Order: sequence, then C-alpha cells, then structure tokens
Amino acid sequence: VKTAGCGTVVGEKGGFDNFCDMGKLKTPIQHDHSLLVRVPSYNTLPCSYFTREGVRIDSFESLARAKKEGEDNVNVYAVPAGRLFMFAPKFVGEEFDLSHVSHPENKRIYLETLSVSPRVFDIHGFFVDSEADDIVERALAQQSESHKLKRSSTGANGYSVSSTRTSENAFDTHSKSAKDLKERCFDVLGIRPYRESLADGLQVLRYNITTAYIPHLDWIDPSPQLEHDFITSGTGSNRFATILLYMTDFEKVEGGETVFVKGASLDPEAPSKEKALADLRADERLSGLFKRDSWEEKMVSQCKSALSVSPKRAKSVLFYSQHPDGRKDEASLHGGCPVLVEKQKWAANLWVWNAPRLGYPEAPVKLDKGNSKNKQRRKKNSSEQADPRAANQKDEQKHVTFKNRGGDPTFKDAVLHYEDTFWGNLGYSQQHSVNSFEGH
Repeated sequence: VKTAGCGTVVGEKGGFDNFCDMGKLKTPIQHDHSLLVRVPSYNTLPCSYFTREGVRIDSFESLARAKKEGEDNVNVYAVPAGRLFMFAPKFVGEEFDLSHVSHPENKRIYLETLSVSPRVFDIHGFFVDSEADDIVERALAQQSESHKLKRSSTGANGYSVSSTRTSENAFDTHSKSAKDLKERCFDVLGIRPYRESLADGLQVLRYNITTAYIPHLDWIDPSPQLEHDFITSGTGSNRFATILLYMTDFEKVEGGETVFVKGASLDPEAPSKEKALADLRADERLSGLFKRDSWEEKMVSQCKSALSVSPKRAKSVLFYSQHPDGRKDEASLHGGCPVLVEKQKWAANLWVWNAPRLGYPEAPVKLDKGNSKNKQRRKKNSSEQADPRAANQKDEQKHVTFKNRGGDPTFKDAVLHYEDTFWGNLGYSQQHSVNSFEGH
C-alpha cells in the first residue's frame, strides 16, 4: 500500500502522527469526532483514508476493493482528523472515475482536471437537462421574500447589494431536485453521509446582458459583527468547495464564462490581457456596452486571457476554496464574466463547508467571544469523554428535537428553518434534532 502525503513511516513517532493529529487549535470538530479512536501509545487522533477517487477506506474489505485490476499497489490518501478529502491532481487533463456516484440516468460521472492550481475540475455527467429545467422553473416561481429571485447580494451580514455584482439570484433549499443535487455533490466530494449543516442552499443565478460578478473568493472573510469562527486553518468553518451548474448554452464570443483569473488558459491561442482589451475597444458593438476603464471592461479582458469555462447546458465545474490543511486558497479567485449578447444566462452553485456552517448550533465560534462554548463542544466530542448525560454536564449542551405530530393540515409538508437557514423537512410524523447551548 502506498500512502500519499504522510511524512514518516508508520510506527515512527513524529511526522505521520503530527500530520494526522494537527492539534486542538487546528482540528475542526466534525459530527463524528467523538467516534475517533486515538492511536495507542501516541494518544493522537487518527487519519481517515481514501482512494484517489474519494472512496473511504475503513476496512480490509474496502481496501481490497480499491485495488485496481492489473495493479500491484493501492494508492491510499491520508486525511488529517477534522479535515475533508480533496482530489489531488498531478496534471491538466488527468481524470478521476466516479463510477461509485449514482447518476439519474445511470451514465458515467468522472472528473477532468482543468487546472492544478487553482484546483478546478470539469464534472462530466453530474446532472441532466430535466434537473436544469426544474431548478430554473422553481426559481422563477419562488415567492418567499428571502428566497425569491432578486438582485444578488454579497457578504455574510445580511442582504447587501454591490455595484460589482449585478446578477440576480434565488435560493432553492428543499425541492427534490435541489436535495438530489446536494446529496450527489457530497458523494462526488467523498463526504458521507450527507449533512445539511455542511451545505448552503442551492443558489440559482440569472445574468442578463452586461451583468457580471467581479473576481472574488467564495471563502468568507471574518466579520467583527459575527461570533462565528471563519478561520479554517484553525478550528473554524467556511466554504470549502463549490460546484457550479450551468443551465444554458453560451458560445465563447457571447461571454458569460466563469473565469479563474489566477489560472492558465486552456486555449493555446488565448491573447494577453492587453491584447484582449485592445480587441474589445476595437469592436464597435462591444465597446459600446461598457464604460472605458470600468471593472466590467477589465473583466472581459481577463475572461479572454485567463482560465475560463463557457456555460453549456447541464455542464458542471468543481473548484476548492481551501488548501488541504484548511488555509484559504487565494488562487481560487474567480468571477462571472459579463454577458455580451441579448441572452439570459442561468446557472446555480452549491457551496460545501469544511465543518458545520454559520447558522447551525454546532458551528464554531471565535475563542475571544465564545471560549466557553468551544470548550463545551470539545469536551463533549473528546474520545475520552464520559457519558454526556452525566449530571455535571447538565448545563452545557442541550439536545433539542422538533416533531410534527400530524394534527394540523396546515403543517402537512412543513420545513424547518433557522432564520434563512434550512434545517430539514418537518412534515407529518417527521422530526429533526439539533444540539444547542444555553443562550441560543
């Protein structure tokens, strides 16, 4: 067995143990943290192990299944405690077979590497035309004030529009198509089982002519107004991976691409930014769309010279916003290119977090504002923790269950939200449980 990224040989105290157990200040708390069994003698947290395609190896049987026919070795990827699996491409064009992920039409799903840094992949066969149509139809029909189609906002502090994000967006949190896509997304990423606390709702986007979104990171900058800990190189949680879904076809000359401004173009004949800008200004029709020296004009030149992906119906792209150790990946800077024709671009995105996200009781909080809460969570989740129902912990974590007893037809198909965060379905005879703390 060959193990990637492991430092020293297993059995030697030092590199490998330190790789698997990054310490309390660098180990986010996952839902299964209390189930981790410490390594004997060293008392360190263990790694989790995966194939290069993201299939979890947790038994000798799964290890045997991972061996490829005709190969003598099995490549195993070690992931530190509290961290998530990431695909590790070596070159552009490298493919990853995802035959273990189910497809609605039983077709093959596989990744094709578009860039090594940033880590960007084309997910072939991720979703189908009927799902694309359903997502758009539901976005247009949405009536909820918090979820209906309106001018896109930015930031984590509520609804705030920006002059450099001119698209419109809606949210689909619990339709069958949205739930199917989110669960398939988790399967692709090697995250099982699916957990709503790691997923944002499906964001549906509409771009009209000249509208765009300036290059940005999906990783959210820490906010002094919020107690949430966004620093993922420590124990915080933030956006980890994004899957982009395209619902409409666009030709390269029509704009609307997703651009990764720090990635190398796949087009060997791609112009420089300076040449692309000169070509734009020389085009009588295009030059009239934007003000000279505007951010939109600059962006068009970036879209023609850097790594960009043109929208195609039922096409999808994966990229990561973090490095394997949780550091923010500055190379993931990306944007929605201006639409250059009288045509609507429809797209959507799925955001996956590396640990329980903002809005959930289990979400990490800053040490300076919630030290006692974090200590409570770590104490509860420690593998050496005694029975959490013990009397001396009665004032710490609370287990709360919401139940629909089925007595009121108004709530036959109810869903449970915390503010605008979807927690789960709560129809007749259904229940949903969460962990909380005093004061929540």
